[in-house]
Amino acid sequence: MKYDVLVNGYVSLDRIIRTSTPLRYGYTSLVENSDNARIQYGGCSTNIAYLMAKLNMKALPLIRVGGDDYIETGFYDHLKNAGVCMDAVEIVPDETTSNCYLIADSENNHVTIFYPGAMDKKYAKGMDPRFFKEARTGIMTVGSYEDNLEFYRQCKAWSVPLVFGMKCDYDAFPEEFFKEVLLYSKIIFCNECERGEIQRIFGLEDITELFEKGNAEIIVTTLGKKGSVYYHKTKDGILSGHITAAEFGKVVDTTGSGDAFMSGFLYGYLKGKSVKDCCSLGSVLSSFIIEKVGCTTNAPDEEAFLKRFNEFIKGEE
Repeated sequence: MKYDVLVNGYVSLDRIIRTSTPLRYGYTSLVENSDNARIQYGGCSTNIAYLMAKLNMKALPLIRVGGDDYIETGFYDHLKNAGVCMDAVEIVPDETTSNCYLIADSENNHVTIFYPGAMDKKYAKGMDPRFFKEARTGIMTVGSYEDNLEFYRQCKAWSVPLVFGMKCDYDAFPEEFFKEVLLYSKIIFCNECERGEIQRIFGLEDITELFEKGNAEIIVTTLGKKGSVYYHKTKDGILSGHITAAEFGKVVDTTGSGDAFMSGFLYGYLKGKSVKDCCSLGSVLSSFIIEKVGCTTNAPDEEAFLKRFNEFIKGEE
């Protein structure tokens, strides 16, 4: 196969803003970080593609970008220099690349302001089938409903196994479509709140009941600093386990840690590792990302990644 993963979802040029006081309507909040205007490259699809490319995987994001700022901001070089496959990048003239302001106040409240730009639904159109013909896996993250639907249909038409990075965004995933994606997906990633939403929608007492309804073989729930739990449907029944969070350095910024977990997990999965080891690989990759500001700033190469993974495994024995 030409591509290890196809990745669908928004891209984003992020600006991270921290205020020294709580955010309140009608009041001015002082910004405390001097790098508030600095652009951090983000968006789930390009985060995952970038991280996996750094690990020598062939990752293809299906994205649209602005006509000028894609080059001017260094975003093109950022992706290209990491080895990301650029075959499916579409440039939208007279539009900007999606951009986002991530605001965190002194009480750790978060406000996200997002402009979809070139990834707006009005620019959505058919995706080239040849990409899907040559892909081992498709990863669906949050994007416009129109893009999500096209990606889903193409994966299904070409029997591409689908990995779903769960998001409770009912503009991107209207409930019936959301259910359809969950039932088709082979691997599902969710946090605790998202797992509860899956159970609510399907009327499940336990998340493992989803195995009886659809194609899912693996469900992983991330638990933040408490690690992760996995459920794996096998011919011998459902296997499950808990993996602790990998802790190596000081936690500076957790933005992008979920994308890193998925990337590390899928690196292991595509190399035939056990689900337990895949979760450990996801945890280890996340440990790099949270040590610096930005979703991919501290992305390791494959050698550094595996070195830390081996250290983590030895520490768990």
